[in-house]
Order: sequence, then structure tokens, then C-alpha cells
Amino acid sequence: MLDPFVTLEEAGFSLRNRGGVDRLAGWSAELIASLDWARLSELARAIAAEAGCELAGSRVMPDGAVHFGMIEQPKSAKPRRAMVKIAPWNEWGATPETVQRFAQEVRTARDTRGILIAPPGFSPAALRTAQELRIEAVDAAGLDAAVRALPGDKSDFLFVVTTAGDHSTPSCPVCLKKLRHVEQETLELPSRTIDTDGLIADPVFCDRLEVSSGCEVTFLQEVRARTITISGHASGDFVCEGPVTLEAGGMLSGKVAARSLVVRDGGELLGQFRILEGDLGSFVKPAVRWHWRCAGAEGNAGCASVIFEPHQ
Repeated sequence: MLDPFVTLEEAGFSLRNRGGVDRLAGWSAELIASLDWARLSELARAIAAEAGCELAGSRVMPDGAVHFGMIEQPKSAKPRRAMVKIAPWNEWGATPETVQRFAQEVRTARDTRGILIAPPGFSPAALRTAQELRIEAVDAAGLDAAVRALPGDKSDFLFVVTTAGDHSTPSCPVCLKKLRHVEQETLELPSRTIDTDGLIADPVFCDRLEVSSGCEVTFLQEVRARTITISGHASGDFVCEGPVTLEAGGMLSGKVAARSLVVRDGGELLGQFRILEGDLGSFVKPAVRWHWRCAGAEGNAGCASVIFEPHQ
């Protein structure tokens, strides 16, 4: 059985700054979150090694996720095994689904605990899921505190190595060469799922908007979408080309204009609702988007499928 009292600090990912002194001002959570997945992986391995862990080799997945195993306190009477995973590049932050997938991977290894690294952080629902499934949640702030807690010369050395050259452009997980910036005009609208509480100040213009259960969000500018599904609480002004659906427990406050409104048992609309009629004109507007792609100069067929979205 896994020991529920194993801490992040025992694995080397200490959330405390020993001595309370920041030895290296150059480190920051923002810097760590901006790293290439390959640089981040080596940084995490270095922190674990400095804590005395024995490390196995890394396994790189086509989506940029990285797995490696390690033994914590290998010279003690009760060494512990752990599986570490860095979230895929196109996820980077963790949702409940990210945690659940990793928990399933951890279950395949006996007497092994899981440590999931998601640099931008974990949504509240993802943190709850991690606690329930006994997955250690590590974000960029945790890594920042851990690397600052190392001896000054080691922290300084890791900073120089980690940030040397182009440290933010992602590498191809197939050939390990740096990806290139590719622009293209698209008529597609992105879908958006909101699963964290707070205010959204930017305009929202998307294909499908979903506000997750347990989430409370306020939109400060008009929301325009093709479909809207509310399972949590949302407030603002909404224009929807298709249906607005209020799921059980969902509540929508404000002004709503849509083709139709579906209110499930337990859903609630507080505000004004207007049925849209006639031709609204297309919600789709040509836009230039960009992403990371592999140049594929070596002719490796796997490189052609590597498409990474830019991190915000």
C-alpha cells in the first residue's frame, strides 16, 4: 500500500525555501512555466537527483509528455518508488481528466506513487481529483521554490544550463530538434471550457463555450458563441448562434440572446432572455493563427504529426 504521508519534499520537490533566503533572483515560476518541455524535464530530474533519489531513464511521448521513474530514499530501510510525469505540451496545466489519466498509468506499477508536474498549475477540480487519487500535484511555483532551496552554486549552475540559448521554443519529441513557428489563416473557432473561478476581462468569441460544474465566473465583456452549456454559475451578456443549455445546477445571470434555451431540472436563468430570429451573419471570421511544427528535415514520418499550440 502506498504511504499517504510521503511528502513532496521527500522527493526533492520542496515547497519550502530552506533558511528562508532566495539565493538566486533569476528563478521565477513564470520562467519555469515558459521552458521547453525538454528543459523542464531535465530540471525536474536534477532537483530529484539532488534530493538523493535514484533515477530511471526518461520516456518521451509524441505529445511532449515526459515520464520517468525514481526511487526515493534508496539507501533507507524502506525505499519508495515513484512515477513522475510532466503534462503534455498542449495541456501543460492540469484538468481533472489530466489527473485521472495519470492515475491510471500509476496503477499499472505496483507500490508506486505518482507525481504530476503541470507548470501553469491545477484547476480547483484537478486539485480535488489529485487528493482523492493520491497524486502529488506540482506546479511551476513548487519547482521554483525547490530549485531556490538548493545550495547556491548548484542553483546557479542549473539556472545557467536551463536558460542557455533558446530555452522556450519547444523541441520535437520525435527528432528532438527545435520546432518552427508556422502561421496559417483559419476559419475555425476554438472551443473553450472554463473550470476555474474568477473574472474574464477579455472578449470571448468561440465555437462552443462550457462553464464547468462548481465554477463561478463573470464575463466583463460580451460573450459570442455558437453553443453555450452552463453547468456552474456564469454572469454577463451572451449572444449565442445556437442553443444555450443550462444543466442541473447551472445558473446564468445577465442578458442572453440565443436561438433557443434549454433548462434542465435544477438549472436556472436569472435575467433577460431574447430569441434570435433571422440571419445573424456568420460568427466565423478569418484569423491568422500560429503553432509550432517540426521542419521534418530528417524525413522522419512521425515529425509530420507534431503540432504544438503556443502557450499563453
